Amino acid sequence: DCLYINVVAPKPRPKSAAVMVWIFGGGFYSGSATLDIYDHKILVSEENIILVSMQYRLASLGFLYFDSSEVPGNAGMFDQLMALQWIHDNIHNFGGNPNNVTLFGESAGAVAVSLHLLSPLSRNLFSQAIMQSGSPTVPWGIISREESVLRGLRLAEAVNCPHNKTEIHLVIECLKTKNATDLVYNEWGTLGICEFPFVPLIDGAFLDETPHKSLAAKNFKKTNILMGSNTEEGRRRTCTSPEKSFLQGVRELNPYVNNVARQAIIFEYTDWLNPDDPIKNRDALDKMVGDYHFTCNVNEFAHRYAETGNNVYMYYFKYRSANNPWPSWTGVMHADEINYVFGEPLNPGIELPPSGGGTQQEDDEVLGQLRQDWVSTTWFTRSQGGVWFTRSQGGVWSIGS
Repeated sequence: DCLYINVVAPKPRPKSAAVMVWIFGGGFYSGSATLDIYDHKILVSEENIILVSMQYRLASLGFLYFDSSEVPGNAGMFDQLMALQWIHDNIHNFGGNPNNVTLFGESAGAVAVSLHLLSPLSRNLFSQAIMQSGSPTVPWGIISREESVLRGLRLAEAVNCPHNKTEIHLVIECLKTKNATDLVYNEWGTLGICEFPFVPLIDGAFLDETPHKSLAAKNFKKTNILMGSNTEEGRRRTCTSPEKSFLQGVRELNPYVNNVARQAIIFEYTDWLNPDDPIKNRDALDKMVGDYHFTCNVNEFAHRYAETGNNVYMYYFKYRSANNPWPSWTGVMHADEINYVFGEPLNPGIELPPSGGGTQQEDDEVLGQLRQDWVSTTWFTRSQGGVWFTRSQGGVWSIGS
């Protein structure tokens, strides 16, 4: 019993207020809309909006696929679709405007937002979108039907169920008898850096073609979007294993990349004036992982979206908080902007030790800037002087430079 929608509205109840709908990240594997970092009350009280978030099924419980009517895949995406439909039909009862709904998310949440832009089932249930460090073209965001079935069979084998592809009905019946905790603990298997075991797929229902085909055919919602990434997107994936060598990281980045491609990656990211410097190699590994899994895909999506004349606004988040608890060398990592989007520095119940970032005054300035601009539905009118991103002339809002 996990499928809840959270609606937070200001008092007194507004009339026809802007609505923001949050989809949390976590690789479609973990996470919750109720984490402290997503505390709704600051954004709602400061900006007088209605903020909605949703729970959706994750990992094998949300994305297991066996090419059958019993396990058709994308259950987690249909959970989100049902939530969006409910919001569209009912948000007026809370003082919200169903015709002014901004869908926003981070990481896997941003991937989900982008898939709703592509899906014919959900694209008409919201007005505009914000994608923080994610797009539909990230290498870990969608897998083929064949790969999804194989991962399901590996899970079945791990929990001592039949795992023959020709006896899927036996596999399904056995998995139904297993404890959810046992399934979760056996999902991971052997995957590379920043891969997740059960994710969305092209099911012919929620998604009827690959994101690349949708983008090429211009088959997506035509609207304003805001998207971007952070400077050290790969750091969370690499800083926990400082002993991992640069070359080992290249091998594990994507096991399907051939040797020629690996050599090209090594050539591109190596500092040839100091090829054996462990600090430079550590930073190079971060950039490589971040570019491959996040930044390049965000940039690609922005280019393709702008080709159709849509208003695309891009940001690059470079600001390190005064209260960042991580060592200074970690920089501005994946998800670091979330604190500012939800106004965490204004939350009196949260205290973090300073670690050499910006000053409290600078924190407050960045906080106010982000909070107001995320809520705005006309990002191009920013008083700070933003520029729209276009295919021919990219404009990027550098936050914290």
